[in-house]
Amino acid sequence: MKTYEFTVILSDPDMDASTVHAIYGKCADSSIGGSHDTVYVAFDRESTSLHVAQHSAIDDLRHLGITPLRVEMDIPELAMAS
Repeated sequence: MKTYEFTVILSDPDMDASTVHAIYGKCADSSIGGSHDTVYVAFDRESTSLHVAQHSAIDDLRHLGITPLRVEMDIPELAMAS
């Protein structure tokens, strides 16, 4: 399998500590960050295709009650440093 890197921008810029812990518990391949009132989750997801990787990440976030706004292929520098 290949590792795909992408970022999911979240619709809600406010995130509490329990939500952050839930994301890291469900998505060990993620880094959470924020900038200019935008919260994002950067993924390094192993999968058979980019499409499957993105959809599984979105499904994981939705399962936690988090609403994704959009997916971007650029990973913010702050997420890469974590």
